[in-house]
Amino acid sequence: METKAITHRLLYKNKQSIIFGIQIGVPITISGYPKENKKNIDSMALIDTGATGSSISIKFAQAAQLKTYKRNKIQGFNGIAIVPVYKVDVLLPNGILFKNLEIAEFQNNFNFDFIIGMDILSKGDMALTNAKGEMVFSFRIPPAETHIDFTLQ
Repeated sequence: METKAITHRLLYKNKQSIIFGIQIGVPITISGYPKENKKNIDSMALIDTGATGSSISIKFAQAAQLKTYKRNKIQGFNGIAIVPVYKVDVLLPNGILFKNLEIAEFQNNFNFDFIIGMDILSKGDMALTNAKGEMVFSFRIPPAETHIDFTLQ
């Protein structure tokens, strides 16, 4: 498999969170039924290593007219809730594509509509570095055959 990677440099004011642009592939509804064809919609995504699974905002789901695939019980920072689950494609920069992901819904008033959780992050390698005061996030897929180990330097 070809290695694909993204690198995102964080602005000084944004060093408390990693947010960057992605595309979300949503089913195109024809005669009331979602079909295999998908339309990519630009969105902003937050990296959240504390999230077991990725999720999508209720605002985005409603605007894209996503159809509920099923409902799941999730544990969030506000407690346990039963939320709609959708199936979407997620296209990260540089062509990293995840197809037919089951994505739970979340409530938000933030500057992002998608949370990238460990279901995606565990498929590759990621690093967060701070050389010369500049914070840089990198992610590659597939993962390397060896680990990064800062204690071996």
